[in-house]
Amino acid sequence: MRLRGIRRKAGLVAAMALVGVGAAVAPASATGWNVDSWSDHCNYTGAYGCLYYSPNGAGGIFKGYGYYSDLSGYKFSDGHAVRNNAASIGSYTTNCGATTWVYANSGGDYNWVHAGRGGNLTSALRNNENSFDATANCT
Repeated sequence: MRLRGIRRKAGLVAAMALVGVGAAVAPASATGWNVDSWSDHCNYTGAYGCLYYSPNGAGGIFKGYGYYSDLSGYKFSDGHAVRNNAASIGSYTTNCGATTWVYANSGGDYNWVHAGRGGNLTSALRNNENSFDATANCT
């Protein structure tokens, strides 16, 4: 009987220790980088914002016309999957930027460009993006 009580107390102490460790570890905050590098027009596709398969606005193009909470199932113009395959980003509009995030639903680190600008994704996002907003921060 006494041994069962000791085990129960030991289990309770271990559980409390794990809760304490979990409470001490705060979630990391997301970091955003502006990657404006060149004037961009999404290769004159008429899209509001674009993701490109290759650096410097080259390769296949994903033409965006709004917000995409999850890029799964979308394809670049060359047939490659968009999710976790983009190397650069661009904005065609005169009043909206474009933003892409590591996780679905605008989660985690992100890269963005101002209206009419393009840039290469940082190493944190290159081939590692899952959501996209072609009409971010419209003025």
